[in-house]
Amino acid sequence: MASGRINLSVADARNLAESALRGIGYDDGEARIVADHVIDAALCGYEYSGLAKILNIPESAHFKLPRRPVKVMRETDVSLAFDGGNNCGMLSLYYAAEAAIRKASAHGIALVSMTDAWMSGRSAYYVEMIAKAGLVAIHTAASSRLVAPPGGARAVLGTNPIAIAIPSSHEPVVLDIGTSAFMMTEVMLRERLGELLPEGVAIGPGGEPTRDPALARRIVCWPALSR
Repeated sequence: MASGRINLSVADARNLAESALRGIGYDDGEARIVADHVIDAALCGYEYSGLAKILNIPESAHFKLPRRPVKVMRETDVSLAFDGGNNCGMLSLYYAAEAAIRKASAHGIALVSMTDAWMSGRSAYYVEMIAKAGLVAIHTAASSRLVAPPGGARAVLGTNPIAIAIPSSHEPVVLDIGTSAFMMTEVMLRERLGELLPEGVAIGPGGEPTRDPALARRIVCWPALSR
């Protein structure tokens, strides 16, 4: 194609994604869950969280460590604390969202936590899943220090993501935000494609702005969004 792009049907994209995930060790059910997540992101217009995100999984240092089944550490009628077993977050948080639906449907409210998981993908995916069950959902996630505060040149903050979804008479109303000026996943995609970053979204050595995605990923410092 003249544009260098390939168009896939949803069915072909799913087959490709699931095949790739099985190729790196996921079983059929796990591959289906992760594939659905990245295809949903692509259909929502988030190319960097689409099929290309699968490449980030085997490249992660976490992937190279042993993983265990997700298990319950503590439970009450309205709460669950999970050990994520060093699983990819797109799997472990899917199980957490299912558990939240079960608990909240039975008791009216639920608080679910997950530890030892990585690369959770789009928070909107999970809260929308919960809202489609007729429930209000709020999701937050911890992150390492990636963001420089306004006027700063050193990463001292996380990206502070928060997602909220509310059922409606049509589709759920979803808000999914973070406080960094750019997404790490998109930095990784631009590095793969040899594309520069936009101006003013990453800080390089010495506190100087950079558009080089490889350099930005090594330094890991994004300005916080300004008001």
